[in-house]
Amino acid sequence: MLLATTQRAIGFVVLAAVVVGFIIWLFVNLRSGRDEVGAEIELAANRRPGTPDEELEGKRLNVALFSALGLLAVIAVGLPLYWLGEPGRQEGAVETFDETFVRRGLELYENGAQCVNCHGGAGVGGLANYVINDQSGSFVAQVNWIAPALNNVLYRYDEEQVRYILNYGRPGSPMAAWGAEGGGPLTTQQIDEIIDYLWSVQLPVEEMRLTVDDFVKSIDSDLYERMMAVRKSNADVAPNGDVEPVDANRLSRGDELKLGEILFNNQELAAGSYSCARCHVAGANYGKAWEPFERLQYGAFGPSLVGVEKEATEQQHFDLIWKGMDSGKIYFSRKQGNPQMPGFGVNRNTGRAEEGVPDLGKEGQLAPEQVWAIVTYERNLSNNSTVKSPIAGTAESPTFITANRGTAGE
Repeated sequence: MLLATTQRAIGFVVLAAVVVGFIIWLFVNLRSGRDEVGAEIELAANRRPGTPDEELEGKRLNVALFSALGLLAVIAVGLPLYWLGEPGRQEGAVETFDETFVRRGLELYENGAQCVNCHGGAGVGGLANYVINDQSGSFVAQVNWIAPALNNVLYRYDEEQVRYILNYGRPGSPMAAWGAEGGGPLTTQQIDEIIDYLWSVQLPVEEMRLTVDDFVKSIDSDLYERMMAVRKSNADVAPNGDVEPVDANRLSRGDELKLGEILFNNQELAAGSYSCARCHVAGANYGKAWEPFERLQYGAFGPSLVGVEKEATEQQHFDLIWKGMDSGKIYFSRKQGNPQMPGFGVNRNTGRAEEGVPDLGKEGQLAPEQVWAIVTYERNLSNNSTVKSPIAGTAESPTFITANRGTAGE
């Protein structure tokens, strides 16, 4: 960057010297010009006597030669300086390029597409006024739809998934299709600029994890303490993360049901961006989750998870929540992967720095014991041991389950 700055300064100095020299030459030339008075035969330049050879081959020749030598010296010094400064200039251009895209993305987020109206400033989440219609198009209700926070979206989704959602929207929700591919008004470049802006507002992973932990603590401080004890036990066994998350130590079944309920159903934490219910429970996005009337049930765009325990093993279930889905891949019960199903345990963008994708680390939004709790809660949605609404429940033993290494904990 220093070389690039020096090179730019040299360029401005040379330009200034050329401009000043031209002004001086013009001034001297005008001053030395003769008044146009008299006959043309006296004024015409080709009528005046020429410069003697002695003068041409003396003083003037020396001036010309020294001027050429000076120009050659400038070139000889300037070209190496330019060569030395080129890498820094290119790095500066890339940095400026990224800053330009972020600035344009911010303009689109706040004024162009006006994402801020739903998702809040800097992507902290918000509300969207939305009309619920049933599948025949008849009016059902006008609601305040909770729009999720986006300052953690690139932990659970990879860039291609975010681009897909921006292009095609979320049918059955206020999220419209914004990309030209989905019939929206924004070009491919503008979609990329919005993604660049979203990268600039992603929370540090420590702050993101702390947000979840503090939320659990605010609801049940004893459960929080047991959760942190399990997490520490996993760190003690594998301080470098050598043990697969699916084999991690777990909370007791009662604690998992309670913690899973908190994480599955909540809409208060980061405007529901950690919540499974916002996709899988109709009405959760506007305060009508689990209500037993059919018309207001419209508004979910994920499948019901009641009975999921019959479709997948516990380990398959954990892997799906931990890693998310890849489009077109076949999952348990031969369900085709949907690019709108995120991964909550692992950062799907990590390890892609060579592709120009920022790397925020491998950790995702949730820790292993939290994902296991969601698995247990979802696998009990069809029986009475699961409390669906509001957040409540009881914990069993304050102990936790030690996993058998190499197999999923039961």
